[in-house]
Amino acid sequence: MTNTIFHNPKFEFKGILIPEFDMESGKLIRLCLPNFDSKGNSLVRSFRNELMNHFEKKIPKIKLSKEYSESGFRKFMKSLTVENYITEKLNVDGTKAKIIAEYLELDSKEKLNNLTIGKSKALAIKCDFEKYEILLFDYYGVSANEIDYLEQIVNAEIAKDKCGITIDRLEFNQNDEINKNIERIKITMGNTVYN
Repeated sequence: MTNTIFHNPKFEFKGILIPEFDMESGKLIRLCLPNFDSKGNSLVRSFRNELMNHFEKKIPKIKLSKEYSESGFRKFMKSLTVENYITEKLNVDGTKAKIIAEYLELDSKEKLNNLTIGKSKALAIKCDFEKYEILLFDYYGVSANEIDYLEQIVNAEIAKDKCGITIDRLEFNQNDEINKNIERIKITMGNTVYN
């Protein structure tokens, strides 16, 4: 049974119209943005981050989930392992951390800075879903051969009545959603047409 957690009214953000939607338990909203607005301004990095910050301020109890990035100093001293990251982030023992790493098909002793973007995002999202019911994240930078892996992790959490908003690139989202609990909202600019 789904219940509405948050209603997002239609709003304009930096000249881009974001349609209304309802955030419900067991549902993922996938906002698909093109690379450029109608004036040719990039909608990739800074726009995405600013939009995510906007949602973080407006939606009660939402957690912005970002993949881990180490400072140069930490990389130089001693890089965190997957197990260290899970242990610190979730305040769990090594055994629980190893179970989560196995679930994610990661080597618990792997250094975080050696993970691909898809695996790094999956790790952060899984850990955040362990603590929070509503997440905000993006799929930017995930390679085509890792998107299915990441979506399996997200779909499993959505099936547990968790929910979230993800921001993705419109150009990569032309196929129909397989999961009926994902609502794709395509945001187009000017004469851009995507079927």
